[in-house]
Amino acid sequence: MRVAIIGAGKMGRWFTRYFIQQGHEVSISDINEKAAKRFAEMMGISFSRSNSEVASSSDLVLICTPIEAVPTVVKEILDYADPSAPIAEISSVKSPVMLALKKAASSGKLILSLHPLFGPGAEISARERMILVPVSDADSEITLARELFPEMEILPVDLERHDYVMSLTLSLIYYANIALASILAQEDIKELKRLGGTTFKMQLTLSESIMSEDPALCVSIQMNNPYAVQSIERFLSEAHRLLDYIREGNEEKFRSFLKDVRSTLAKSEDMARSYEDMYKALKAIREGRR
Repeated sequence: MRVAIIGAGKMGRWFTRYFIQQGHEVSISDINEKAAKRFAEMMGISFSRSNSEVASSSDLVLICTPIEAVPTVVKEILDYADPSAPIAEISSVKSPVMLALKKAASSGKLILSLHPLFGPGAEISARERMILVPVSDADSEITLARELFPEMEILPVDLERHDYVMSLTLSLIYYANIALASILAQEDIKELKRLGGTTFKMQLTLSESIMSEDPALCVSIQMNNPYAVQSIERFLSEAHRLLDYIREGNEEKFRSFLKDVRSTLAKSEDMARSYEDMYKALKAIREGRR
């Protein structure tokens, strides 16, 4: 199968390697021609200066561009792609792209709206999870996704639920860690690392990993998710409530707050293993850095 990857950033490169490993012929295009050409040469694949050109000679087109660019790319390639060639995209927020995807699907094109629940550091052969947000024909889209990614767990989720959940698992997490990183950056990081305990080291690792992301991605996750502000405001409300307890020295209310949250989280079997898992993760990080 001939696969066109439009967008040769971190995830575009991951999918390039994935499809090559699966035995497919891969071509790429990217606005950053110099970097994309180097990558294409390194991988022994072809590079095209035109999205429409790379799409026209492929059996599958996978769009790995920033969220904001997806509608434009879909419109750009729709008339050039083979009528039987599916078009897929991997945006982490679906509201800004769904209208363009539905318009494309209305022309008879099979469209896949995917969201990989892993980053570019994932092993190609690892069993991972991928969300599929139905565009037009859910059954056909799920079937194709499972054919393309047979080792992955495909999780169908509707548009509204997807973006709401992502506002909590992406927008809010990125927001909190970016704010934390901005505070830590004003301090002596070497001293904090030397004196900080296990919890701090794990949190710092997460904050640093988020800060190493493309700034455009961090901004997009916040600005394009219609539920982001709502989730962040909930977080700030809870944070201010806890701050009031601390200012007031109200230990009783603080303990009651912790008890209520813990009792809710305890319903998950994973909570009992969380402390142990933290140490395992930290050990793996240390060994990986040696």
